[in-house]
Amino acid sequence: MARLKKSIDKEVILRAEERFKGLREGKLAMKLRGIIAFGNNSAEEVAQILKISPRSIFRWVVKFKKNDIDGLREKPKGHYKSKLTEERKAQVKEWIRKGRNSRGETIHWTLQKLKLEVYRELGVTISTTALWQNLKKMGLVIRRPRPIHYKADKRQQEDFKKKFKQEVEKFLKKPKTKVFFFDRDYHDT
Repeated sequence: MARLKKSIDKEVILRAEERFKGLREGKLAMKLRGIIAFGNNSAEEVAQILKISPRSIFRWVVKFKKNDIDGLREKPKGHYKSKLTEERKAQVKEWIRKGRNSRGETIHWTLQKLKLEVYRELGVTISTTALWQNLKKMGLVIRRPRPIHYKADKRQQEDFKKKFKQEVEKFLKKPKTKVFFFDRDYHDT
């Protein structure tokens, strides 16, 4: 048995025109325009203009008749829910902001270390990418600290900074003294 060429009546067209007024959603507006145009034209003509299949026009009409404009809206696709609940996200955010793990130990966070801590403390297995995306949504970024040489002595560095500043001030007090600083990577020719 052949499909009915016109499965739309004036009431449906009028309702579609009413819903179309003031509509700001582009795809939804196109579908409503297609339904309205189908009132005066064949499905093939409308489909050719909209560059879709005629079957889509029939599907839109059926959905519109059944659920009005909500039937034409795109349904959410199958995204997985986040493995980290809001409470868990708050816990992770606190760890990162304080720079400490759940046991209170100071730590420099990397995605791998954070992933391991989330598994240990919260019992959640999460991929590195998913963890990174969650951090990004929370407005957090894991940054690398400046590298520190393994033989570096913090106290000696602080002493050098104090003494260097004093030495520069001594030179500047002397008349006709110039102090030059050279960047080892920059050479003016």
